Amino acid sequence: MRGLKVRYIAVPGGASVFSCSGSGASVRVPDEIGGLPVREIGAYAFSSPETAGAQLPPGAEIREALTDEAEAPGGGERFLGGASLREIRLPSGLRSIGAYAFYNCTGLSLLSLGEGPAQVGNGAFMNCAALGRIAVVAPAGAKTCLRGILAELQREVRVVFRSEKEESVWIFPEYYEESVENCPARIFEHFIHGAGFRYRQCFRGDGLDAEGYDAQFPLARSETAPETLLRIALERLRRPVHLTEAAAERYRSCLKNNAAAAACLLVREDDPDGLLFLSANGVFTPESLAAAAEEASRLERAECLCVLLDERHRRFAPKKKTYDL
Repeated sequence: MRGLKVRYIAVPGGASVFSCSGSGASVRVPDEIGGLPVREIGAYAFSSPETAGAQLPPGAEIREALTDEAEAPGGGERFLGGASLREIRLPSGLRSIGAYAFYNCTGLSLLSLGEGPAQVGNGAFMNCAALGRIAVVAPAGAKTCLRGILAELQREVRVVFRSEKEESVWIFPEYYEESVENCPARIFEHFIHGAGFRYRQCFRGDGLDAEGYDAQFPLARSETAPETLLRIALERLRRPVHLTEAAAERYRSCLKNNAAAAACLLVREDDPDGLLFLSANGVFTPESLAAAAEEASRLERAECLCVLLDERHRRFAPKKKTYDL
């Protein structure tokens, strides 16, 4: 976006942002504003500016600041939030995300955040049905507010941890809750379907528990979509941060037992590097190569098809006949 107007109030230790306006559909909340570090995203800040303003403490001094290149008057400035918000980057050092801060941000698909724990208020990401990607600028295992955010999201979420030394990807499957009336007992019984709920409990305090995450895989096979299982196995093996050999072997076994499905998934995602990874790990069989090559041809994935044909020629080319005279 070209310019950002931030409305905020001073709070102990920094600033609390309660509204942003500008143009575009992406917001980068600054780490510091008006000489104060940004410590809070206020309640309803990206949901409703009117409601957010009504939540402010009585007598609070409302301040405004411009960041980046300010828009000229009449340049299309509008509230940045709700259905129009697509991406947001939260500041490092954040201490809290207020209740319903991103309520009904139905178009929000990418959330970026930094290291440091923060409280996540009730309903902060309610109805953010498109939010399927979270980028964390920190090493895996660092303290963040990821646990609180994931607790608000029931869909499948792809989380990328990225630091100077490493990058890792963690897939959190979807789940859903159901209440069923038990008429004879006059009660409602509550059920949770899908492995995603258990995956979201794999934290030690505010840090991701890699061992606990990997331990979910055998249990998840019966209640998780096959493609999601393949994505988990692929991402953990391709970027094996905090991965034990026992867990790696379980993931390799899954890929080898589902070689054709794994290869076709990578073809659909146009990921030739992923196919090279399968090849390097000896996953392919003649049958899985044939199925993947057919899919690549159908979808016109030229690079993927080249990788598959080269692999077939290298590993499964028919032996030349020789004759003794």
